[in-house]
Amino acid sequence: MIKNMQNMRTTFMTMMMLMASTVSCSANTEQGYNVIGDEELAPNTSSDFEIMKTKEVPSSFFNKASKQGTVELLEYTSKDYTKASKPTTHKPAYVYLPYGYDANQQYNIIYLIHGWGGRAEQYFAIDDWPQMKNLFDNMIEQGLCKPFIAVSPTWDKDNRSKGWGESCQEAEVFSQEYLNDLIPAVEGHYSTYAKTTDLQGILSSRDHRAIGGFSLGSITTWFIFEQAFPYQRYFLPMSGDNWHVEMFGGQTKPKETAEFLASLVNASPYKGDGFYVWYAVGDEDVRFYQTHNQALAMAAIPEIFNEKNFSYHQKPGGHHDFNAVWEFCYHAIPFFFPKK
Repeated sequence: MIKNMQNMRTTFMTMMMLMASTVSCSANTEQGYNVIGDEELAPNTSSDFEIMKTKEVPSSFFNKASKQGTVELLEYTSKDYTKASKPTTHKPAYVYLPYGYDANQQYNIIYLIHGWGGRAEQYFAIDDWPQMKNLFDNMIEQGLCKPFIAVSPTWDKDNRSKGWGESCQEAEVFSQEYLNDLIPAVEGHYSTYAKTTDLQGILSSRDHRAIGGFSLGSITTWFIFEQAFPYQRYFLPMSGDNWHVEMFGGQTKPKETAEFLASLVNASPYKGDGFYVWYAVGDEDVRFYQTHNQALAMAAIPEIFNEKNFSYHQKPGGHHDFNAVWEFCYHAIPFFFPKK
């Protein structure tokens, strides 16, 4: 049993503070950016490109399932990759295991990265905030997808909320920890499709691995797309953009950002149907244009990003909160790991 970390009131207040701080960060750092309209942004976007609208999760999926999975704390050794000396750190990751987990079977796996101000506990390791775990349990029990493993880690070397600048530095280099430390620790302990946890073993099992994240976790997902593209097939960036061209470049330099991402794909052996980006945002999210502008610019390069490997989803009335995250995971994970 995971230690009860907060009562419901504290959890609710914490989430409200995180949401408020994200809005504040957006207002402070993006002030003066021009919103780029669809016609100006992507005049060559194919007329048959469709923005997909997600549907709400049935409320029953947030109740306890009759067959419940478990959540375990995995502690592992990593490094602070923001420093040249790379001092040793000790990190937590919380691992969701489906009901009936059997070490003799192989499981698909998804890594979910929290947003700014979050911690490793964010997704399914807070006892008084069980929606994500219940959702996963019910999705599997109702046969929407194959049983899967989910991991909630942190890029933060101290697993605590800290300032925007330091968080961005840690998120930008997280791909090194992800490949060198996190995946080997998790998939060396639990049964996935990785026969070995060296880079070749991680690469060989890429078809059964997904990476996703919300807000700054979405930006981290795009850093991993940029820096470690081959090592997973599926990407679930939620409410955030790629910053290679510049911070918030998905909003301010969408064409250049999309062209950079296309160049990465084009230089890889996975062009075509060898990867999939399930991109998503709420249509009332404060980070809407970071996602929206980049998504349309990507769709304007159909020779690289097309129906084989890319889709763009909006939650109607969706805000920058976990109601959107739950809805996106409800739709995306069965697409990544279908029952058949």
